[in-house]
Amino acid sequence: MLRLGHFKSICGLALVICGTSASARLIAQSDVKITDPTSVVLIVNRDSNDIGFMDIKTNKMIGNVFLGNNVNPHMAMMTHDGRYVVTGGTRANKAFIIDVRTLKLVKTIPVDIAPEHLAFSPDGRYYYQGNPDGDSISVIDMTSLTKIKTIPGFVEPLNITFTPDGSKAYVGNYGAHWVGVIDVRRHELLKKIQIAEVPGVSKLDPDRYLTEINGISNATISNDGRYLYTADSDLGVVGIIDTRDDKVVKVIRVGAKPWRAYMSHDGKYAVTVNNGDETISIIDTVTNKVAATLEAGPNMTGVNFAAGKAFVISASSGFVYVYNMASLKPAGRIKIGTNIALETATTDTADQKLYLAESTNHQIIVIDAKTNAFERVSNVGLFPWGTHIMESKDNYCH
Repeated sequence: MLRLGHFKSICGLALVICGTSASARLIAQSDVKITDPTSVVLIVNRDSNDIGFMDIKTNKMIGNVFLGNNVNPHMAMMTHDGRYVVTGGTRANKAFIIDVRTLKLVKTIPVDIAPEHLAFSPDGRYYYQGNPDGDSISVIDMTSLTKIKTIPGFVEPLNITFTPDGSKAYVGNYGAHWVGVIDVRRHELLKKIQIAEVPGVSKLDPDRYLTEINGISNATISNDGRYLYTADSDLGVVGIIDTRDDKVVKVIRVGAKPWRAYMSHDGKYAVTVNNGDETISIIDTVTNKVAATLEAGPNMTGVNFAAGKAFVISASSGFVYVYNMASLKPAGRIKIGTNIALETATTDTADQKLYLAESTNHQIIVIDAKTNAFERVSNVGLFPWGTHIMESKDNYCH
């Protein structure tokens, strides 16, 4: 039989436990830095080895999460639910997971060599980390926050693209001329899709002619998920893959040294930046023909779409080239500065502003897409390499 004294003691203990829990919850609340994950711009700061968080409304820095010495983060992405931010440290050979609410580093996971680009499966369960120097993909389970597998067999894998149903993932191999197809259920390399024929001389003496391959950076998916637009830099073409049977259905000749294709938000056009001849090719996704070839600038690193325009970043010229997507004609240039390096950008979800990383002066350039006016945000971190906004359609990296 339970005596009254014992009951009081138990209740007292329960109150202590409850009080401690309430206090812990209170402390946790006081540690919260971000309540709305859609309200921030992520900034990848390569040289200060951190991820910065900037408020979209005020352009004020909320905080920076230091990852460690000699990490050099390459690309960051927020989980679909906004709970975590992940990034790969190119020099550290590790993946890093940050809690968005508290801006604290919660997990460090060893992966393979020189991790760079990454992607989440549509259900948010898996985080695929590409390791170009390891020729592999690391698979991280976002439930347990552990690496569960390494998928070998790639050749300098860069960007990863999932199908909308999450059954397959496509990997661009920059050290080859094929796209890898991963079976996501088994996390295995299922197939290699050759985009186009390699010139005969290269076949005759591959050791001589294929030592400096610049192949496929990314497989860009159409809005309906049916087709992939894959630019091959050496071959100067875009191969179109049907995701239903993983076969190339058309090969389109574009400019010299196309880096990758970028899909317009309405899905009508795929734009390639051709760094070999400093042009862009605009592909009509209905006819799958080049609708326009326009002059651009040197060392183009990305394309963003907003306010009916395409904004093409020219890294070494200090200019952003602007094109009218209704007329498919040039619409001017935005001079950001001289003797500066522009990196990559993301567009806000309202398609009104661009957030461009400028690494020379350690700034973020906020561009108004309607007016082309811009403002500078300083002291964001050292060597900002790229930006990211949750649910933006223009989240990409170099």
